[in-house]
Amino acid sequence: MFEKVDLERQSTPARSAATLIVTRDGTEGLEVLLLRRNPALKVMAGAWVFPGGKVDADDAGMDALSQANSAAIRELREETGLEVGPEPILHFSRWLTPEVVKHRFDTYFFLAPQSDETSVVVDGSEIVEYRWVKPDIAIAEQAAGMLKVPPPTLVSLTDVAEHDCLRDLVQAVRRRQPPYFFPRILEDGEDHVFLYPGDSGYDTADVSQSETCHRTTMHEGVFSYRRDFPWPDRQ
Repeated sequence: MFEKVDLERQSTPARSAATLIVTRDGTEGLEVLLLRRNPALKVMAGAWVFPGGKVDADDAGMDALSQANSAAIRELREETGLEVGPEPILHFSRWLTPEVVKHRFDTYFFLAPQSDETSVVVDGSEIVEYRWVKPDIAIAEQAAGMLKVPPPTLVSLTDVAEHDCLRDLVQAVRRRQPPYFFPRILEDGEDHVFLYPGDSGYDTADVSQSETCHRTTMHEGVFSYRRDFPWPDRQ
């Protein structure tokens, strides 16, 4: 389902993109909106992801971050029919696709608190299904091989799952420095390991260095994520 990784591939330029993590307080706790990509697509076919897509040249903004902000709002409207608000969206994280992947993106992730009951309407083309789900349930389904999500989605779900309600999540995102992810993909026997900044083995590309872990491991098609430290606060 996921794009095959060629560890010998030469780097290609990364396209600007934006993703929106839409969150709300559900009856049983914090929920996020996940969309299922059409199984017929060439990239991440059938995967469950957050709303998002490429930044267009006419997306408003004076810099890359503000243009991505505009693109995230536009993509949400196009893919789900939802409008953000009344609170502004918050910069959540940034992901740069590894150089060994063919289709590369420099993606800003944003958090969008959702308080109204507007119905989600998927386009039926690129997106074929949607669901509101508690992050811990989505993580458990992924671990059981029932839910296909790419590593950035799993990492973000794990991040959101650390908070019990939307207010606490928003406060934490406002306080912290948005984390930056530029994975280094390495082989560890039959597994693939995605090392992120902050991992003991990141600078040396050594998966055996595990004093402090910040990594995702793919074993038999299932991902597991580990982070051993808290996010630093904004300076």
